[in-house]
Amino acid sequence: MQKITLLYILFLVISLPAFGQDMSKITKIVSPTAQAAPTSLKRKISKINAQNEDLPFEERLKPFYHGVASGDPLSDRVIIWTRVTPNAETQTDDIPVKWYLTSDVELQNVVAEGEFTTNADRDFTVKIDVVGLDANTTYYYYFSALKANSLIGRTKTAPDETSAEHLKFAVVSCQNYEAGYFNAFGRIADRNDLDAVVHLGDYIYEYGKGVYGANLIERSHQPETEILTAADYRTRYSLYRLDHNLRRAHQQHPFITIWDDHEFANDSYKDGAQNHTDSTEGSWADRKTISKRVYDEWMPIRTVNTGIYRVINYGNLMDLIMIDTRIEGRDEQINDVTNPLMYAPNRTLLGQTQKEWFLDKLGNSTAKWKVIGNQVIFSEFNVGWAAAALTPPQTPEQIESGFTDIWDGYPIERDNIIDFMSDNSIDNVVWLTGDFHSTFAFDVAKRPSIFGFDQATPTYNAETGEGSVAVEFATPSIASANFDENVGTATATALEYQINKPLPAPLEGVNPNPHMKFVDLDRHGYFILDIKEEAVQADWFFVEKVLEPTEIEEFAQGWLTTDGRNHLTKADAQTAPKTTQATVAPDEVPEYIDEITGIFSPKNEFTDIAILSLYPNPSSTIALVNYAVARPMNVTIKLIDSQGKIVKVINEQKNVSGNFALQFSVKDLSTGVYILQFETEKGQISRRMVVGK
Repeated sequence: MQKITLLYILFLVISLPAFGQDMSKITKIVSPTAQAAPTSLKRKISKINAQNEDLPFEERLKPFYHGVASGDPLSDRVIIWTRVTPNAETQTDDIPVKWYLTSDVELQNVVAEGEFTTNADRDFTVKIDVVGLDANTTYYYYFSALKANSLIGRTKTAPDETSAEHLKFAVVSCQNYEAGYFNAFGRIADRNDLDAVVHLGDYIYEYGKGVYGANLIERSHQPETEILTAADYRTRYSLYRLDHNLRRAHQQHPFITIWDDHEFANDSYKDGAQNHTDSTEGSWADRKTISKRVYDEWMPIRTVNTGIYRVINYGNLMDLIMIDTRIEGRDEQINDVTNPLMYAPNRTLLGQTQKEWFLDKLGNSTAKWKVIGNQVIFSEFNVGWAAAALTPPQTPEQIESGFTDIWDGYPIERDNIIDFMSDNSIDNVVWLTGDFHSTFAFDVAKRPSIFGFDQATPTYNAETGEGSVAVEFATPSIASANFDENVGTATATALEYQINKPLPAPLEGVNPNPHMKFVDLDRHGYFILDIKEEAVQADWFFVEKVLEPTEIEEFAQGWLTTDGRNHLTKADAQTAPKTTQATVAPDEVPEYIDEITGIFSPKNEFTDIAILSLYPNPSSTIALVNYAVARPMNVTIKLIDSQGKIVKVINEQKNVSGNFALQFSVKDLSTGVYILQFETEKGQISRRMVVGK
C-alpha cells in the first residue's frame, strides 16, 4: 500500500478541528526551502543604527578586509586562507603573500612559514595546506602582504588515534544575508573549546536584491541581480565574508564545509536547478563549473578533484563522512508523490559512484561514532495529515508533494541505506542535517509510522526506540526564513504543535511522526555536537532575534544517544565545556615591521571607502566594480586615461553608505591603461584598469 493511498484514507477520516491548535485559517503548508523563492517577506523593519561591527567593511583590516579562515583539519595538517584586496599599483599584478603559523598567540614560536603568490586568476585569495603539524593542537596564523599584516587566526588539528577523548563541534547551515544578521556566528566565535564548525551548506544565496529577504536596508545583496558569472559569485562571497560575525567565527575556528543548493541555484540537482533557465541564464554546466570554482577560491576547503565528498578522521572516536546530496549525482526532483517514477529502484540522490564510496566508508569505519554531514532531511517527514485543515482544503498528496527535495523524494535509496546499516549491524551512526531552516531530532527508522511509505504497520517502537538504526540532528538556520517567516506564525505554531503528537479520534493515538523527538520551526541558531566514548549529544542554542544585532542566545534542549543504543533520549542538561579552553585569537591586527629597515609601517589613513574588486581586468566590454562605503558620504567615480584626462564620469552618489556593485561599459574606450578613481569628501582612492580589445 503506497504512502499516498494511506494518506488519502486518513484524509477522509481525520477530524482536524479537534486538533489542539486552530488550523482553520491556514491556507498552505510548504517546505521553507521548496521550489521558487517567495517574494520578500514583507516584515515591517525599521532602519537600525549600525554599530561599528556592522559597518559594510572594517578599514583597519586593509588589505585583508575579509579576515582569515582555516578548515579541513587532519591530524597533521590544516588549510589556512585569506584574501588580499589589491591596491592601485597591484590590481593587475601578482601579489606575494607571506604566511606564518605559530604555536602561541604571541607569534613567537613559528613552526611553519612560507610565501604564496596570488593574482586575479584566483580572485587574490590565498589557500595553504600547512603540513607536518602535531595532532590535537591549537595553532595561530597570520599573513603579510602590501606592507600590512592580517588578523591572527586560531585553528586546531584533528586528534590521532591516541588523543581523541572529547570532541565538540558547532553545526550550522543556511545563512541568507538579506534575511537577517548572523548573530549565531558571533556566539560561536565566543566559544573556546570547539574542535571545528561543521557547515552543511547554503553558505550564500544566489537571489537578487529583495527576492528572498526581510527588507533590511543595511543587508542587501550585491550584485543586485541573481548571480550567474564568476564575477557575480565572487562579489556575493565577498559580501558575505565581510559580515563581522561570520568573519569572527572563521578567525576563531576551523570550518568543515559542504555545499547545498544555493551555492549554485535553488533546488539544484546534477543536471539543472529549479532556479535556472538555460534559455535566459546560459548553460547549467557552465554555471555549475563557475560555482564550484568560486567556492574553491573562497572557502577553506582542501581541493578534491573527484568531488567534494570526503572523510575527516578524528582518531578512533569519530569519522566525519561529508556527503554531497545536491550536485554529485542527484536525479531531478519529482514534485508529485503519485508519480511511479519516484519509487523506481534506480532513482538516486547520491549517484552510484558516491553511493558506493559512502557505503564503503560507512561499512569499514573503525571509529566509535560514524557522523554523516548531510544536507537534506534523511528521516521520514510526514505532513499529509494536515491537508484537510487548510483553506481551501488540499489533498495529502498535494501537501506531501511539496516536500520531495529531501530524502522523502528518494525513498528507495534511503531504504537501501537503512537496510545496509541494519544488515551489517553498524551502530552509532549520527546524521547531521541542514537545509530545512528548522530544528529536529529524529530516531532513524525504516517505517516509523503508518503514514510512512508503503507500509501500514510500523517497524518502530517510539517508547523503547526498537527499530531505530541511527539518529539524526537537524540544525536551524543562521538567518534564512523559518516556517513562521514563510507561512505565518499561526500556521507554523499549529504545525509544530501537532506534527509529532497523537492525532484525535477516530485515529486517537496515531502519531504521524513518532520518531521526531524534538521540533522547533521558528527559531534561528545552531547546535553543539558533543562526542565522547559513551555518548553523543546535540545541544540547541537559539538567538533572540536576527533582524537586529544581538548577543543574546538561550539553550533550548539537548538530546543524546548512547553507545550501541541507536536511538535518542532527552538530556537533563546541556553538556559541560571542555576542561581545556584555547586562548582566543585577538581582534587587534599585529603591527607590520619592514624586514629590511625594521621600521613599523604607518597606520592606514582611513578614507571610509574601499574598492574590493574589479572584474574582469583587463576588460573589453563590461566591467564590474565592487566597493564599500563605511559611512554616509558623496561618492563620484571617474575613469581617467594615461594623460590624466577624465574620459568618463561613471557614477555620482549622494550621502550613501553600504556595499555596492556597479557595472559599466568600456566598449567605447581605446586600448590602454586607465585609472578608476573614487572621490569623496575624505579624499580619493583608485585602481589601475586595463582596457583591451
